[in-house]
Amino acid sequence: MRGGVWDMNRHRALSALLIGTFIMLIPVTAYANSSWHWITVSPMKILPFVIILTLIVEIASVYLVGKVKNFRRIFYVVSLANLFSYLAPYIERAYRFIPTGGFSISSAFNKGPFYIVRLGYLILTIVIELPIAYWLLRKQTDNQKMLAISIIGSNILTTVAVAIVERIVCIGQW
Repeated sequence: MRGGVWDMNRHRALSALLIGTFIMLIPVTAYANSSWHWITVSPMKILPFVIILTLIVEIASVYLVGKVKNFRRIFYVVSLANLFSYLAPYIERAYRFIPTGGFSISSAFNKGPFYIVRLGYLILTIVIELPIAYWLLRKQTDNQKMLAISIIGSNILTTVAVAIVERIVCIGQW
């Protein structure tokens, strides 16, 4: 008999087998009663340099590629968008400290492996910065598509650069 219950059970069995195989192949390490510490330097020490580099690249991109000519406005808008972008992960992390000790920005900045730049951070950066920068600068350019491309492209470039610098400079362990 083709189709029906037999095919459905076969697909379920195949799905269960594949999921089980993936679970067994993906190693997961759990660290109980341990603490993260930075061996070299905390990302907080390089954060000012990262912020300056990011602002330079993003402002230049919006000015040159996005064709926005009001430099002062670009500076303020890109700075505001980056402020929200940099603080978002820390605020979210501080919120997660509520069950163990209350909302703590200090703990969010100083405890554990935090601010590790990965794909999720890139997505978060674009989701936060693109609407802010695009919305506030769209009337300052003749080509709104190039403005959006400049914002997205510069965020990809700076996030990848920060991830590379972070992996080279900031080393930690459990």
